[in-house]
Amino acid sequence: SPHITAGDITEFDGGEEYYKGYGGQYEEHADDIHEENTTTFAQFMGRYGQMTNIISLLLSYFAFPYLMTHYGLRSTLRLFPALLVFVTILAYLAVPFNLPVLFVSVSLLKAMTYSINDPAKELLYMPTSNTVKFKAKFWIDVVGARIAKAVGSSINNYAGSVERIVRYGAIPSLLTAVGLYVICLKAGEQFESLIQRGEIVGWEEDEDGDDDEIQGHGVGGRSYSRHDDDDDNNDDNNDLSIAQSFSEDTDDVWVSDTTIELVKR
Repeated sequence: SPHITAGDITEFDGGEEYYKGYGGQYEEHADDIHEENTTTFAQFMGRYGQMTNIISLLLSYFAFPYLMTHYGLRSTLRLFPALLVFVTILAYLAVPFNLPVLFVSVSLLKAMTYSINDPAKELLYMPTSNTVKFKAKFWIDVVGARIAKAVGSSINNYAGSVERIVRYGAIPSLLTAVGLYVICLKAGEQFESLIQRGEIVGWEEDEDGDDDEIQGHGVGGRSYSRHDDDDDNNDDNNDLSIAQSFSEDTDDVWVSDTTIELVKR
């Protein structure tokens, strides 16, 4: 999404029409216009922050627990990219250069990032080992995030104006939004598959000794554990055995709102 500056506010508000209050004499009133632009931009960003935080608070308190309880992680994870695709089409193709639409859309997306998408994304790390967690979070939160911001800033700098940003940024933004939706779709399916099979991704890379045990507890009374079986007379002393225990109700189905505890012993 484009970064909004004080100059962009002037362009959204009608360009030269903005200066009619000064009789069209921009050069004589340049300092006054610059100060007014700065004040307007500060007010705009203040209202943007207020709306984003209020929406984020409401979504965190009401929406996220409801979504996880009734729909699970798989569906919750797809909500943000689906809205991103819709907003991208709306802001770039349907009603471009519309500041109120852009204001509400960006505020809602930012709030959903903090309250729904980020918490759901963190839940994906649960069926992974410590080694995989550290590696994945480094590449996603540090390398990937910085590269994405650098690419977006490069497009904005190359465009140089709001009109050119809409022209050159529409296709990259739409492709990114669709790509994120596909990734979230596959990640949600893979998460549920791992939970159902009771697998921990990357357990073989952990080098914490032979006595490590990983236990997980899911809905319906189900639990699973993984531990090194030193008593087994196999050629591989580090063979991992999987023990799964179920509650009396064996008809329960694992769903994506499972709660997992990883315990080191």
